[in-house]
Amino acid sequence: MKMKGKNRKIREGLTLIEITVVMLILGSLMAILYSSIGNRGEGEKKLKLKNDSAVLKTALERYLEVYDKYPSEEQGLQALIEKPDDDKIGDDYEPIIREKAVLKDPWKTPYVLKFEGAVPQIYTLGEDKKEGGDGKNKDFNILSPDDYPAAFR
Repeated sequence: MKMKGKNRKIREGLTLIEITVVMLILGSLMAILYSSIGNRGEGEKKLKLKNDSAVLKTALERYLEVYDKYPSEEQGLQALIEKPDDDKIGDDYEPIIREKAVLKDPWKTPYVLKFEGAVPQIYTLGEDKKEGGDGKNKDFNILSPDDYPAAFR
């Protein structure tokens, strides 16, 4: 089939004005998005703490169900991801969780597994990444919402 009007030019590409308009629109959208989500740091940390708490609590319960015991303090939470050095755990070990990021707090510090009697507790060192501290720097058990500093409740 032949095209009518052989003199008609076929337009290819975008003009400079069109590209500029698209760039302005994209820049405006990025500025709006950044301003609305850019200052959510504390909210995201709070959400990660609560999410990690739920995931790790479930993972520890599953570990107890499968292996008839919790990982030791020495093995720590790493035992949920890779086979610990334990004769009672066979070669058919399967990781309980696969996402390593859940083993670190919002400040990228590994959580610490401790026990109070037979009850597991998972501690974060807080924002300062050091033992001790007050407020946001407080060490606290993420499995106990009452233990959270006020900023993360």
